[in-house]
Amino acid sequence: MPFQRWCFIIAALVYFTAAWFGVGYHGEDEFQQVILYAEHLRGHVDPSSLPLDYHQQWRSMLLPLICTGVFEACDLVGITDPFHLTLALRLLTAALALWITFRFIRSISPSLHPDHAKAFTLISWFLWFVPVLQIRFSGEVWSGLLFLHALGMMVDDKRRNTVVIGSLFALIIALRPAAAFLPLGAMLWMFFIKRVAREQMLRMICTGLVVLVIGAVMDSVIYGATTSTLWNYAVAGISGEEAGRFTSLPWYQYFLFTVKYATVPIGVLLITAFTCLIALRPKHVLIWVLLPFVIIHSILPVKELRFLFPIAPLMPWMLMSAWEALSERWPIVMGRTIWLRVLFLFAVVNVLALMVGMTTPAGNGRIKLAHDVRDHFGEQSVHVDIVGDWRMWIPPFYLADKSTEAFVEKIIVNPKVNGPIHLVVAHSSMNLDRVANLERLAIATPTWTDRLLGWYHLEDHYDPLVLYRVTTQHIGH
Repeated sequence: MPFQRWCFIIAALVYFTAAWFGVGYHGEDEFQQVILYAEHLRGHVDPSSLPLDYHQQWRSMLLPLICTGVFEACDLVGITDPFHLTLALRLLTAALALWITFRFIRSISPSLHPDHAKAFTLISWFLWFVPVLQIRFSGEVWSGLLFLHALGMMVDDKRRNTVVIGSLFALIIALRPAAAFLPLGAMLWMFFIKRVAREQMLRMICTGLVVLVIGAVMDSVIYGATTSTLWNYAVAGISGEEAGRFTSLPWYQYFLFTVKYATVPIGVLLITAFTCLIALRPKHVLIWVLLPFVIIHSILPVKELRFLFPIAPLMPWMLMSAWEALSERWPIVMGRTIWLRVLFLFAVVNVLALMVGMTTPAGNGRIKLAHDVRDHFGEQSVHVDIVGDWRMWIPPFYLADKSTEAFVEKIIVNPKVNGPIHLVVAHSSMNLDRVANLERLAIATPTWTDRLLGWYHLEDHYDPLVLYRVTTQHIGH
């Protein structure tokens, strides 16, 4: 069987495994501005329960509409469990990612040295955070996937279709307005470096504008008023209205995020590759799309890890391009066998990170605990005491009807208030296992990954969430 086919089959197993275990979400927007919006469109959630973004009309309804379509299709075949519904979203994203990545590899491989094509294929499929992220049904991930598709068409003269590229650029902006700097950089590269004909550029821009207008009409119909979510979002960003809800971080925060969350060895490698590519191949398309994106996001006061998700699928090509640039500049140095040993160490780190990432639930694992609640108690209503902060709160979407939650400092048993099924969610460090009246039901993350994550925490204290059940009417806590 050809090498490419083997890689695709194994990658499909990795992606679908990650989708299966990837319960939950990494950022609140993945739920609040997609699933919750979709539930509103289905008539299950009142407008009063929607976040500020909805009432300010900041968000495009494109992704919530797709989500609504998936949920309605599942409903037609009898799938109503919230965890099965969200699994369908992850499987859809995984399938899209597999198709786009396969086509991107085919577009880029001919431009690489034959000795590097297989390595590029491997890291495109298996650089650990790529499959872990590319199953998320979020604006950040979908915009990154669509840009990867557009980029593959841009650099492949045989596949270049400016109408399709313009449409994709517009969809990227609608899905994630802050990702607009990726299409902008790409268009500048096409005009100044690739020297694409002005007629083609004009066709691409006009197509994109038409798609954005159609999107504005769609949003206006759904919101019930003439509006432009893109304009509203831009005004909120410029005025600082949206930024006021978040903590400002220093300009270099994204470099710290990269080193910390990509793992230190791979994070340092990514930053080194980016720097080398700027110095050795300043006309490379990746520099034209990544540099404006990184600079603008570094200037903006609001910084979150998820803002980097759109550029994650570009990292394999960046690594390979930097390696080729270094090999051309210093062929003797880069040809030494010591690099094989160094790369082997990186490969070991990558495999470990991939195994952890593809089998660990998203976020802090609270939605995984909600899944465990469903497994134990089905459609029975429960009461959950949360010994912690808002980040441990489980959205009602994932719990049975008439379930309740409360933030507490001390667990008080009152069957008349809490009902017959009284649960507790707390951090493992609280050591509530020692309380005789609490029965441990589940932990948010697999035990074997806890050891690795507990070791690799840098400045954070890794502290998984645990689900308990109150077993008596009196509790010593």
